[in-house]
Amino acid sequence: MRRLLPLTLLLAILCVSAAAADPGIRVAYEADLLRVTLDGSYVGANYQVYRGSSSTGRFDPLSAQFTLCTGDCFLTDDEVTPGATYYYRFDLQPASGGQVSFGPYAVTVPQTPMSVRVWPNPSGALARIELSLPGSARRDAALSAEARIIDLSGRTVRRLFQGELARGTTTLSWDGRGDAGQALGAGLYFVRLDTPLGSTTRRLVRFQ
Repeated sequence: MRRLLPLTLLLAILCVSAAAADPGIRVAYEADLLRVTLDGSYVGANYQVYRGSSSTGRFDPLSAQFTLCTGDCFLTDDEVTPGATYYYRFDLQPASGGQVSFGPYAVTVPQTPMSVRVWPNPSGALARIELSLPGSARRDAALSAEARIIDLSGRTVRRLFQGELARGTTTLSWDGRGDAGQALGAGLYFVRLDTPLGSTTRRLVRFQ
């Protein structure tokens, strides 16, 4: 069974502020969803978030009206492309009256590299194997892929996956058994991912 692993990334981002007093932001990107949270406490304020393609161009609201801030003031944006940069502005109406704007903040959506990750490693039981392909699962076509466990002699001992692999991150597991269901011995193995974009390999150590 495969699923998208919550892939939460706290990013080192470029923040372009309209004023030096603007608060910072926290950014997370998971399963094609970008979340940007304004630092600080603004409970009781109403707020609205705008998005633009540049720091000085047109900004469009992400919601039709102001929202009451009951904890964090944040936005979620599912219309983003990996590798692209977006500019966000927070407009707040404090409970005391008036209005204040923070931003714009420049946020670059991370581009997932093609990779294989294994944990725990070394492993004595079930090993989790994370396969990552660049692109967005919502906007980019899946790729033909094969993931295999290879022993030190270069022999394939287990095919973990063969077929269309979604962009982003997919998690598989390996129980230490070969294709015929036999338990394999302790030692050094390799997880190899082959796609039209190329191949990548990660070491996997098993102990008993």
